[in-house]
Amino acid sequence: MHLALQNAETISRLVEQGELLLKTFHAESEKDPVGVETEFARGELKGWRNTLHTLYRDCAEDIVNRVIIRTHLIIPNSEVPIGATHAY
Repeated sequence: MHLALQNAETISRLVEQGELLLKTFHAESEKDPVGVETEFARGELKGWRNTLHTLYRDCAEDIVNRVIIRTHLIIPNSEVPIGATHAY
C-alpha cells in the first residue's frame, strides 16, 4: 500500500493529529518530565502511532516522518522513565 493511493484528506488529518499529540507531549514534558500528564501524552502518542501501523503498515512511518518534519520535534520512546509517577 502506498500513501499516494490513500485519501489525501485522511492522511492530512492524521498528520495534524500527530502534530497535536507530539506538541502536547513536549509541552507536558517541559513542565514535568516524569509527571502523570507527560506519561498520559506519551501513551496517546504511542496509541496514535500503533494505530497508524495497524492501518497503513509499512507506510505508517511516512506519516510519522511528516509530523517530525513539520514540528521539528522528536518522537519519544514508549518506555516509561525510571521515577515516573503513576496515579492509581
